[in-house]
Amino acid sequence: WGDVMVESNTAGVVVVGVQSGQGHDVVGVAAAVAERFSARLVCVVVDPALLSAGVRADGSEIIEPIDPDTADSDPQQLPDEDMRVIRDLAAARSVDVDFVSRVGDPSHALAAVAEERDAVMIVVGSQAGRRRIAELLTGSVAAHLTHQQHRPILVVPHDPVGATVLLPSEAP
Repeated sequence: WGDVMVESNTAGVVVVGVQSGQGHDVVGVAAAVAERFSARLVCVVVDPALLSAGVRADGSEIIEPIDPDTADSDPQQLPDEDMRVIRDLAAARSVDVDFVSRVGDPSHALAAVAEERDAVMIVVGSQAGRRRIAELLTGSVAAHLTHQQHRPILVVPHDPVGATVLLPSEAP
C-alpha cells in the first residue's frame, strides 16, 4: 500500500485581538507565530461599547449601543495607519492577514472567531495604565479566554520593563 500523505487545503489560522496603537507589540508576535505555523493571521477588533442584539431576517446582525443615550451603532474600526502597520508586519513575515470587526465582550468575540476559523492559537496583549487596573478588578481578556475555550492563549506583555524589542526593519 505504501505511505499515504494527506494534505490539507486549509492553512491554519492565528487569531489576534487588536486595539489601536498595538501593532508593533501584539501583532508583531502574532505574525511571527503565524509564520512559524504557516498560518493566516486574523486580526479581530472588538468594540465593547456595542452589543449584538440578534440577527435580522436577511442574516445581518442587529447592533445596539450599551449606553441607550448613544446613537452610534457602527462598530469601532482600526485607523488606516494601524491597518498599514499590521499589513507591513504580516508582509515582512510572508503571512496573509484578514481583519474582522466584532462587538460585545472581547473574550467572547475572540473565542467565537477562533471557533469559526478553527484557530491554532489566540494571541492577546496585556493592558497598560488604567486598563491594567481594570484588569485587576474585572479579570483580563486572557484569563477569561483560558476558561471559555480550549485553544492555547499567548499573552504578549505591553511595554515590559527592561525589554527592548526590535522591529524586523530595525534588526541588525
